[in-house]
Amino acid sequence: MKDILKHINKSRTLGVAAFLISLSYLLSRVLGLVRDRLLASNFGVSASTDAYTAAFRIPDLLFTILVSGAFAVSFIPVFIGYLEKKKADEGWHVASTLLNIFSLATLGLAVIAFVLAPYLVKALAPGFDQQRFELTVNLTRIMLITPFLFSISSVLGAVQQSFNRFTLFALASVFYNIGIIIGIVFFSKFFPSQPIYGVAYGVVFGTALQTLVQVFGITGLGWKYKFSFDFWHPGVTRVIKLMVPRSIDLAIDQFNYIVETAIGSHLTVGSLSSYYYANNLKNVPLGIFGTAIATAVFPSLIRAAKSKDKSNLPRAIVRDMSLVLFFVVPSAAIAIVMRGYIVRLLFGFGDQATADTLGWLAGSIVATSMFFLVARIFYALEDTITPLLTSLSSIAVNIFFSFVLTAKFGVSGLGMALSIATFYELILLMIILRFKIGDYGYRTITIVASKLVIASLVMSGVMYLMIVRFFPLYKADVGFLHIAPKFAVISLTGVVIFFALAKVLRVPQADIVLKRLLHPIKVLRRGRF
Repeated sequence: MKDILKHINKSRTLGVAAFLISLSYLLSRVLGLVRDRLLASNFGVSASTDAYTAAFRIPDLLFTILVSGAFAVSFIPVFIGYLEKKKADEGWHVASTLLNIFSLATLGLAVIAFVLAPYLVKALAPGFDQQRFELTVNLTRIMLITPFLFSISSVLGAVQQSFNRFTLFALASVFYNIGIIIGIVFFSKFFPSQPIYGVAYGVVFGTALQTLVQVFGITGLGWKYKFSFDFWHPGVTRVIKLMVPRSIDLAIDQFNYIVETAIGSHLTVGSLSSYYYANNLKNVPLGIFGTAIATAVFPSLIRAAKSKDKSNLPRAIVRDMSLVLFFVVPSAAIAIVMRGYIVRLLFGFGDQATADTLGWLAGSIVATSMFFLVARIFYALEDTITPLLTSLSSIAVNIFFSFVLTAKFGVSGLGMALSIATFYELILLMIILRFKIGDYGYRTITIVASKLVIASLVMSGVMYLMIVRFFPLYKADVGFLHIAPKFAVISLTGVVIFFALAKVLRVPQADIVLKRLLHPIKVLRRGRF
């Protein structure tokens, strides 16, 4: 068994790692869409889904404050330092200590939140009626065990990334969605009066499955767990010191979600559900491209930042930013043009509020993906303060525009506000990076981005004409088999046009990506498969 796991989870090169993570994220997102399709077909845009959506906020906030992505970006540079100095035993001691500290902390805070849940939910969703309020409290209490499980999963996942082992780390999120799907399909049957409870238990089950996969992922890495609470160990204090700003940064994201939930609770019933569905659709390209690439390149960014050759980091920045832009710019364009098709295809109903919100959230696909990467450049330089300060400054921007735009555009205003805030955050951080390390190739990045915008605009124009002239979407158009062929023809036509224009405009990433896509075909022709 250990030999099989060791083979599956072996060390990967940067390109293979990025591919594996993207593929795993794609599978996870596809299952996420299946999950949301089942959720929509069973619960629709309703008071139950409003409560279910709001119930995530408190458990997510606890996990985000204590662990979440803050742990990986803080732990990996320190742990890699121990490995490169041939001090693996000390590194494992630090890992064990941190696992124990964060597990105990998340469990303790979850107990406190369980007791205070009614007061927390009242502050979170002041516009809920009594029924939605009570349901949200109960769902929150069910899901409060997830921060504890996620904390274990995060530590084990960060260890795997330090060894360039990404396969099981990336696949873990797939099992999270499988658990929720099981909750929707099976567990909900045990609660006939309120089936949404089964979905909440599915979330817990999925989190447990994800953690179990991460346990398998560290097999063969040499970790000897110790029940240690050596809080004042230099490595432990270093990780925590780096984590604090990043944790606050991520907490700001959760705070923004809480603000959006509070504002959305005063809108019409179902508004939070529409935002939930649209936000999850936005997260598909964000996860497959933005998060996956940023995760895969982070260890290489750390090594480039620590390199004596000062040109290594700028080269890595240009390479990685250009690659992210190549995928997310056309993805955002497709989300805008095809928003009606996407919602109808994946959820089985035509909700205009969800479609419009997705269209306005499209800008955040680009901005957030780039922010993930730029922030990791700062983390590679062991600077977690600067991204925090930029995020702090974006709070007022998001709150201001959320209030102003929802008053006029309803739930779509939340999508508009988020896109504005994330672009502000990204631009500010890139300017600061210029002052921090000098010229990192931003002119080259700007040129690449401009070419990709041109290619995406032409692609969007053609796709829009195809929808208007040949494949209009009518209210009566329902059913996957009816909509999917038209969606596929429009989307594939757009992608072909984008690639062709990218090659004409001499965007280097077009050749790189095409070479990667065509490689399996060449291997088959040579008879190697």
